Amino acid sequence: MNRVTTAIEKMRKAIADQIASGQILQSKADSLHKTLDMEWDEYVKFQELKSAMMGTALTTEEAMTIYGYLGEGGPDKFNQAELAVKVVLTKMFEQLMRAQIGGRV
Repeated sequence: MNRVTTAIEKMRKAIADQIASGQILQSKADSLHKTLDMEWDEYVKFQELKSAMMGTALTTEEAMTIYGYLGEGGPDKFNQAELAVKVVLTKMFEQLMRAQIGGRV
């Protein structure tokens, strides 16, 4: 089981359901998408944390999934990703940072 892909699928459905039901407006989702853009320093830190946590907090498959969404050479690929991917990976980035702060990395 890949927790990254599972979380992304759940988030896709949740976002679609909330837009369809009117709980959130498409314009708000679009605004959130832009807000979640990653800068170069965040991109580098996420790549470092992902690599450091591979084999412990992340399976190799999960780490490779994250790598696939982050891309190479900077944050452009991530910034173009769909909202569900950006939400899930941003949450994962936060969790990895908290683990590092807590001394688990």
